Amino acid sequence: METAELKKTIEALLFVSGKGISKKKISEITETPQEKISETVNALKQEWNSNHGVFIEEIGGGYQISTRPEYSPAILKLYPWKGVMRLSSSAAEVLSIALYKQPVTTAEINDIRGVDSSGVIATLLKNNLIKYSGRKEGPGNPRLIRINEPFYHIFGIRDVSDIPSWQELGGAEEETESEGETPGDEIAEETETNGVSDVLEDGEESEI
Repeated sequence: METAELKKTIEALLFVSGKGISKKKISEITETPQEKISETVNALKQEWNSNHGVFIEEIGGGYQISTRPEYSPAILKLYPWKGVMRLSSSAAEVLSIALYKQPVTTAEINDIRGVDSSGVIATLLKNNLIKYSGRKEGPGNPRLIRINEPFYHIFGIRDVSDIPSWQELGGAEEETESEGETPGDEIAEETETNGVSDVLEDGEESEI
């Protein structure tokens, strides 16, 4: 596919995807190597740099079209009903553990926090901030928890390279349980659920 046509195709895909689309998916759809997709998206970013009210952003292992912050007042007039999500300290703790230790089991989260976290985990699952992703080998084959794609969108995190490492934050060094697997890898490809629950969009502040 010619570069000009590829640019237009990527723009169209980003527009209709709403919550973003991964480089891998764009590559599959356009039958174009991922390296070429990266080059083309970077070119589009430059073209959109100052001439548009929207821009292309790398979030959660993929790309999405986002509005520029300076136009938030106008957008809020169009959508004044959008709710505000507030995280409780317990939810923030569980999300932090899931972000750094993923994939992680409920029992492992409980051990780190020292308290039962099942209620908080259930609420975070309901709001699509975390998700179940496979099972751990061992007694009982407990479910594994990962951060879900909407988390990266909400907090503006491109991928795990945007956050300090567990060791930089003072965490003890550990052997990675899943060899060859990077926490948060292929985020955009692991789930069909992209949106945060409507509970957070009812015009009221909601605490998780």
